[in-house]
Parts: sequence; C-alpha cells; structure tokens
Amino acid sequence: MQATAGIREERVIRYMLNEMQRGKAYDEIVGEAYVVNHTTAESRARLVENPRILSGIEDQLAGGRYTYKVDYATVRATDRTE
Repeated sequence: MQATAGIREERVIRYMLNEMQRGKAYDEIVGEAYVVNHTTAESRARLVENPRILSGIEDQLAGGRYTYKVDYATVRATDRTE
C-alpha cells in the first residue's frame, strides 16, 4: 500500500508542476478536484514542502506571475478538524 501512495503522490506532484508551468498559482491548483481527490488534507499540507513544488513556486514568484499568500486561518482550521 505504501508504494501505491508514493506513486499517487508522484503523479499529483507532476500534475501540479505541469499546471504551474502553465501559469496557475499553487493555491489554485491545490484546491482542484484532481488534487483533492487523490490526496488527504494532511498530504496536501505537506506538498508545499516538496523541493520540486517549492522550486515551481519560486519560479513563478521570480517571474512575477502572481503573489503568493497563505491563508493561515484555513490551515489552522484544517489541523483542528483532523
């Protein structure tokens, strides 16, 4: 089962990187049905720690494509419900 979870996470990461290259913001992508349906709330919270995802966000910020904002109230609320 662990291998399946790793494969699933890798596919989600690839999907997110492709969407970021197309110009979508991380916070928009993480709420998309594909990502939500293939991850848990906990794993979505950890995605931002992935070096490739961080690199994609940094590339977007450096390119000035969007301004990244974290809604910490939502993050805290998610932590309490789990």
